[in-house]
Amino acid sequence: MKRFLTFLLISTLLVALALTGCTNVPAPTPPQPPQQTSEAGQPPQAEAETREDVLGPEKRIVMGFYTDPEGPIPGSKESLVKNIKLLDEVAFFWYTFDNSGKVIPTGKRDLSVKDFAQKNGAKAYALVHNMRGGTFDANLAHKVLADSGTRATFVNNLVNLTMNEKWDGISVDIEKAPPGDRNNFSAFVAELQKALKAKDKVLNISIPAKYTDYPSDLWSGAYDYAAIGKAADQIILMTYDEHGMGTTQGPIASHAWVNRVINFAIGKIPREKIVMGLPVYAFDWGSNKPELPAYLSYPQSVAQAKKQGVEVLFDEENKVPHYSYTASGVRHEVYLENAKSLQPKMEYARQHKLHGVAIWRLGMEDPDIWDSLIKTYGTNRNKQ
Repeated sequence: MKRFLTFLLISTLLVALALTGCTNVPAPTPPQPPQQTSEAGQPPQAEAETREDVLGPEKRIVMGFYTDPEGPIPGSKESLVKNIKLLDEVAFFWYTFDNSGKVIPTGKRDLSVKDFAQKNGAKAYALVHNMRGGTFDANLAHKVLADSGTRATFVNNLVNLTMNEKWDGISVDIEKAPPGDRNNFSAFVAELQKALKAKDKVLNISIPAKYTDYPSDLWSGAYDYAAIGKAADQIILMTYDEHGMGTTQGPIASHAWVNRVINFAIGKIPREKIVMGLPVYAFDWGSNKPELPAYLSYPQSVAQAKKQGVEVLFDEENKVPHYSYTASGVRHEVYLENAKSLQPKMEYARQHKLHGVAIWRLGMEDPDIWDSLIKTYGTNRNKQ
């Protein structure tokens, strides 16, 4: 089970080359803002009751992940602005870190977008990840997690980030952590949650999907569901990719697989903390590269089907749309997600009384999801 972000920049480059013939040059990294302190020399205190606003067994949230443009795939800003009244929380994919635990801004960080989300009633989280060179860096995760002093520095820097830039919390997306750091990762989550709670800030952690626990597994072994579920405020259960980068073609998240993953998770994690990940993208597998599919948005995948003159079919068994075509002698199989395929997944979230759903990512989705699904789900739905 591999999440597409493992090869995010690689797949972005492939799509960009295929569609435009150009590479995407990243923007310079903005400088890190200076640390702000009060007159007493302490970090400023929290200004709002963030935790009580979003946590609790009776509250359901709709969360969206926000990213910059990815090659020819548009960024998240347009979707965020259009649909902000239906979003309860937004996690901004804007931060990474180094071996010393220093937090490093990445991409085209624009805090005015964060301010816009907050002014419209959504909580905004700074998302920190361990991506380097287009893939999640296991060694970087190990360097920071395995040393208690470095881990403490990292925790302190994340707390300062939330206070200095007025975030409502931290979203952690550290993937491919080595299995040997299982206890270290759990300790990091507990330490960070304690420090954030003291400032009235929220911690959510993204974890890979699995339906059995193999502590030695290279992809999911480092993530102790029970320990993470005990410590974190929210857990983003990444119910994708059943098939994706590193596998042959198939559903990104068939409904039965999603339910199996949820059933395992709720046996380890309090259901009122689980936020189910909703994939809204597509993968295009070519027979010449059977385990390296192109990463597409929903509009791109639909436009491609139209261009190739093929019909988008619906697999009733797995409850997902798909189609195939041949171009330049290469056979292609495409799987995508739309409002119809997301409906049964949303029903599982309701049936299992999960805390919410999280859209990966804003700007790639079938626009129909906002009227047919999201409007009826989250606590922000009455703001329109």
